[in-house]
Amino acid sequence: MKLKRVLSVLMVSAMFLTGCTSGNSGKQEEKKAEEEKSVKVVACSVAATNVLHELGADIIGIPTTQLDIPEDLKDLPQVGQAMAPDLEKVASLEPDVFVMDKSFKESVEESMKEYDINTFYIDTTTYTNFLTSIEELGKEINKQEEAEKLISSLKESEKEVAKIKGDTDATVAILFGSGENFMLATETSYLGDLLKTVGGTNIATELDGSAKSPYLQFSLEQIVQTNPDYILRFAHGNLEETKKAFDDAFDKNPAYAELDAVKNNKVIDLDSNIFNVSANLNVSEAIKTLGGILYGE
Repeated sequence: MKLKRVLSVLMVSAMFLTGCTSGNSGKQEEKKAEEEKSVKVVACSVAATNVLHELGADIIGIPTTQLDIPEDLKDLPQVGQAMAPDLEKVASLEPDVFVMDKSFKESVEESMKEYDINTFYIDTTTYTNFLTSIEELGKEINKQEEAEKLISSLKESEKEVAKIKGDTDATVAILFGSGENFMLATETSYLGDLLKTVGGTNIATELDGSAKSPYLQFSLEQIVQTNPDYILRFAHGNLEETKKAFDDAFDKNPAYAELDAVKNNKVIDLDSNIFNVSANLNVSEAIKTLGGILYGE
């Protein structure tokens, strides 16, 4: 009798354990299936489109743009420009996630209330914020591993620059402008954050340590006083017009000629094909190019 009781208890225990194992296995499979679920995405900026493409996202809509986007996406429905998306068209595509640039969030927030659209705002204001956004976007669309790989790939350029920098120090003024309106880029701007990333010293930080604004008004006297090793000029808007305005300002004012950067031919016009006012997948090339300017032979 005792033997029968023992066998009975063992059989019940085995059935219980099997049930638990089967239940846990089922839950794990459900969780895995959820993680692997394809998330339909509509992108409304070129930077977001390229990032999503790199992550292997299921893109079903793209921005209306003249800029280059991956060839295999060009026949997809267009949903308007980054600053003014066609929200009705976006909603009609029924995406799981709508990705647009955070810089234009305020301009669409009111209109967005009319539509039930799950929206992710990618932050391209700085290189640092861009990397964080890629990580968060990866989680949003079930592409965490792909996002980690992309971030790791982009950060490789930092290591390359660190190797050539060594103990070299460089003080830098980044002149940003359009037409005759020039400002200094602070470390809270995309260009300023790139400079910080490669270890350069931004004179804008010395002039305004708070650096709350991405760009800072300045006087020529301040530039002369700080006397930076390099002056990096970035033309925005009409490139030819701004480049000419930069040249005219430097030619007409003799104070510029007294700067070490001018004397040593270290006034550099940044290539608009590599650099921009906001982050994109060119960040690796931008970091390596900037490192080469400041620390290369």
